[in-house]
Amino acid sequence: MNNVTIIRPESREEWLEIRKSGIGSSEVATIVGLNPWETPYQLWRRKKGLDEPKQENAAMRNGHHLEDAVSKMWNDATGREIIKRSAIDWIIRDNDRPYLQVSPDRTYWLGESRSPEDKGILEIKTTRMKVDPEDLPKYWFAQVQYQLGVAGYTQGSLAWLSAGQGFDFGYQDLKLVPDFFGWLIEEVDKFWTDNILGGKEPNAVSVADVLLKYNRHTDRKIIECSDEVFEAYQNLKAVKKEIKALEERQEVFEETIKMAFGDAEALSYGGDTIATWKAPKESLKFDAKTFQAEHPDLVKPYLQVTQGARRFLLK
Repeated sequence: MNNVTIIRPESREEWLEIRKSGIGSSEVATIVGLNPWETPYQLWRRKKGLDEPKQENAAMRNGHHLEDAVSKMWNDATGREIIKRSAIDWIIRDNDRPYLQVSPDRTYWLGESRSPEDKGILEIKTTRMKVDPEDLPKYWFAQVQYQLGVAGYTQGSLAWLSAGQGFDFGYQDLKLVPDFFGWLIEEVDKFWTDNILGGKEPNAVSVADVLLKYNRHTDRKIIECSDEVFEAYQNLKAVKKEIKALEERQEVFEETIKMAFGDAEALSYGGDTIATWKAPKESLKFDAKTFQAEHPDLVKPYLQVTQGARRFLLK
């Protein structure tokens, strides 16, 4: 292993708190732009306390509960022995750069020697997507590489359980790729030094980033756009024109079909149902507008000022 410290928190809450003090393997893919669900700017905001920490949702909790089952499937498939003491919330932290830290799901013995160097890391995933062992998600690969490199291991394995149509288990062994790990560390070092310690904002790379940074406009501020943006504007106007023409055709076809219904709930052709047109069941709805008009004093304590979303219009 590398020059590292093993931290074994007394509770999951303590483990979650310690993780905030560094860059974990679930965050490294975000930093290098391989995470489709989060951008560096969004991660930076969370790390700086500008946004709330991610809350554990049902899918995350279920994945945590299923780790034992998936690790058993992996054990059955490979015959390798999982180290029982690794089935806890723990952290491996680099002593020279404490912000480099990982929390492996499990570790296992590579052979019979039972020496500290004779271990591998098992990363466990539960997902709804179909996984190709020969084309693993890039953010999974980055996560395992970061774990191996920080911990000082050379071998690992990625096991997954896909819950799509039925359940599909699979795994893929992975070796440390030193050059790739070196690149990850360079990017993490830069992010930690420049963005976290230095306070430099990462560039916005998505519309979600722009809305986080500028949730409203500056009155009377106008920016001259580039040729690239103007070309996108022209293309968008052309596409919208095409969409409008298609929507008009759609409306004509829909009206033709609806005129055939009368009071029927379905239309058939050749014995096969081709369309339905049914009214929803009656339901009770609170008339907030009328209540506010008739009882303004009762409503006033519950009114809150909210910022609406920025509205995008083409001219």
